[in-house]
Amino acid sequence: TTLAEKPEIAFFVPGLVYLAYAIGTQSEAVAVRGLSLSHVGIGRLIGSELRTGVMIGVVLALLAFPVIWLVFGELRLAAAVTLALAGASIVASVLGLVLPWLLARTGSDPAYGSGPLATIVQDVLSLLIYFGCVSVIVL
Repeated sequence: TTLAEKPEIAFFVPGLVYLAYAIGTQSEAVAVRGLSLSHVGIGRLIGSELRTGVMIGVVLALLAFPVIWLVFGELRLAAAVTLALAGASIVASVLGLVLPWLLARTGSDPAYGSGPLATIVQDVLSLLIYFGCVSVIVL
């Protein structure tokens, strides 16, 4: 099965990638702020951002599942998309926090380097998560 045979699979790619970007950007802002204040530990930040990523992912999945199922009439597609939404949300929130922290640990300014790097990594990981879910559940 290819995207040409199931174009509805491609329909969700832009939204998923943008979602990861938005969540990752927010996490980066929290990380850079926390690092600049220097009294906030990385463990506390990771715990907080992980909870936020899980909450966003679960809420979006719960909202999207019935809509996708009704509109496209495919239970497996709805399951794959919502699982990918949840996974990408969690990965983006943690990645958006960890990359600035790693840059700070290596002596680089996290405010300058994390944005483009995080965006590229989040895009790739989001697509891998999505197409992995689709490959296992739909195809």
